[in-house]
Amino acid sequence: MNMPTTLGRYELVRKIAAGGMAEIFLARSWSEARFFRDVVIKRLFTTFAHKEEVVSMFHYEAHLLAHLCHPNIPQVYDLGSAHGTWFVAMEFVDGWTVADLWRAGARARKPMPLHVALGIVMQACEALHHAHEAKDRAGRALNIVHRDVTPHNLMVTRDGVAKLMDFGVAKTDARPKTESGALKGTFSYMAPEQVRGREVDRRVDVFALGVILYEITTGTRLFRGTNSKVMTDIVEKDAPPPSTVLPDYPADLEEIVLAALRRDRRARIASAADFALHLEYFAMRHGLPIGPRSIAEWINEVYPTEKVAEDELAIVPEAAPPGVEVPAVGVSELPPPMTDPAPVHDLESVIDDTTDAFRGEGSSVQPARDLAADESVEDVDVDELEEEEPISVGIPSNEPSDAPAPLRLDGFEEGEEELSEERPVVLLDAKKKPESEDEGYLRSLEQRLADEDG
Repeated sequence: MNMPTTLGRYELVRKIAAGGMAEIFLARSWSEARFFRDVVIKRLFTTFAHKEEVVSMFHYEAHLLAHLCHPNIPQVYDLGSAHGTWFVAMEFVDGWTVADLWRAGARARKPMPLHVALGIVMQACEALHHAHEAKDRAGRALNIVHRDVTPHNLMVTRDGVAKLMDFGVAKTDARPKTESGALKGTFSYMAPEQVRGREVDRRVDVFALGVILYEITTGTRLFRGTNSKVMTDIVEKDAPPPSTVLPDYPADLEEIVLAALRRDRRARIASAADFALHLEYFAMRHGLPIGPRSIAEWINEVYPTEKVAEDELAIVPEAAPPGVEVPAVGVSELPPPMTDPAPVHDLESVIDDTTDAFRGEGSSVQPARDLAADESVEDVDVDELEEEEPISVGIPSNEPSDAPAPLRLDGFEEGEEELSEERPVVLLDAKKKPESEDEGYLRSLEQRLADEDG
């Protein structure tokens, strides 16, 4: 069956990803006077369009996101139906997941610096705090709990802005029938009370962010193994101090990370806002730049790409050779929006296909090409999408033919599947500094990697 090339007033440009219940497209929204904007369309598979529970969940996510307005949360523009199914039009996030950035940094020999890791997590804290504090139009607290904060649900734009994605399994008072006892989320990032199926609150999201911060500042998976082992470790074992992995790990940062990972939620950092403040004070003490601009500088080193030119949609006249006059092109002269549209096709991979270090047996979310091998347990909701590939197609800049061989780091060597699933590696400080705690920390991490490779 051929896929439609339009959904209502949206022109489908290309397919980005697909999951168990829906697929995602880059699309173009057209209106009067040839006005257009790029959006993302999340389209429910027609096989689920008549299942009341699935459609209700689909509608619920759209309505929930419509109540959130924050720079670190994608905006929802539209909810509609066409061709026998439902779709949601959302903000187009032109960027990559945190997992994508880790892998790309290792391949480019430009591992993620400490200030970038902190800046991304702090922005995620701000997004979560906004969601946790959100109220409906009547002023009643929504009491949102995301429940699935993972490296794949955090995207970062080329401008260094982090976006918290996928509120599809979020718990909220706006949906009283949400199953409080069902496991929802990704095993390796669940809090102990979440694993036990107990009532959850905003502190489970703090725990998940603590896991992410631990992993991106040590280069080691915190919880790994089979589903049962992961859940047992989360409930019964305290997280090992980061300094047991890296002896030079900053002591004050270690204290913050472990406070976010306490099994007793009464002793855990109480809110995402508090978590962000602790990290901000740490960055100030150590003089680390944590703003979007410093994040963007590193991203542009890792992904030196440029967008594919679309000359037919340009609104700035092309520069003419000397002595040649080129007539200006006005917006009203742009081509019709949907005449002979290109067929929808699968997005080609921007980077080499490698085993995702964050897609192990402890994850309940699998990308489109791995759906057949999904090993999630039966009682886990696997209805959320993972956008592994970057949304925009880039053209890598030319590199010299004698470029150095890719940096050999844990979890990034092709063919070493076991390591790849267990140890995504990120070095913490890519900048050369005078002799300091950070420099010793970097040497410690490099030495550990060399020892493991040996």
